[in-house]
Amino acid sequence: MSRIIVVTSGKGGTGKSSVAAALGTALAKRGKKVLLIDCDWGLRCLDLILGVSGEMVFDLGDILNSDCEISKAIYSVDSVEGLFLIPAPTFTDADSAGDNLKRLCRALYNNFDYIFIDSPAGIENGFRVAVSPAQLALVVVTPDPVCIRDAERVGEMLKEYGVREHRLVINKLKKSVFRFDGTADLDKVIDGVSMQLIGIIPEDKNVQHSAVRGIPLQKGRACAAINRIAARIEGEDVLIPRSL
Repeated sequence: MSRIIVVTSGKGGTGKSSVAAALGTALAKRGKKVLLIDCDWGLRCLDLILGVSGEMVFDLGDILNSDCEISKAIYSVDSVEGLFLIPAPTFTDADSAGDNLKRLCRALYNNFDYIFIDSPAGIENGFRVAVSPAQLALVVVTPDPVCIRDAERVGEMLKEYGVREHRLVINKLKKSVFRFDGTADLDKVIDGVSMQLIGIIPEDKNVQHSAVRGIPLQKGRACAAINRIAARIEGEDVLIPRSL
């Protein structure tokens, strides 16, 4: 049986898709079979981040509309054994998806150890569809007031849609902010979102370089932080380090 995890955020620009791709990579490298489902309707990017865009014929929309067999829209990531992707649909209207995504996840439930759903940013209908099958939500924020406020609203909406388990991921954190001496900025992020912290990912140029090259993130400080989050998802007791 798999664990279904939605990666979401209250606003765009938090690095949500990069976090989803990197976590999928980290767990696959731990020997898990991982499926990423890109639900960012009309704004697909995971295929570029993972380097599979040249292979695509079918996507999530084709599955949800019964235009192809499920297996035909699942693409393996050649550079990472055990990692697979269903690309986002090209249409921008999520209304027609309805309960189809839930049925898809049920159909795939026993075939993967983890199913990650990359949700659209914000709390519109696409968000509702993406979070509906999830057992755990990872809410990605950057340490700025607007993002924190939006993420708090996301937490409320997740509860309304029945996703009770939430964890906070602070992304793109500058090293100068991260101190364990009562730094108000970091405390405000955690307190403002009112969510249990699962990890902090530092700002790292390797993330952008990997995305541009279409190669999953596999080195650098951000990668090390992602690996620690993956270990925590697996149930390991891994402390947040005192330096990034």
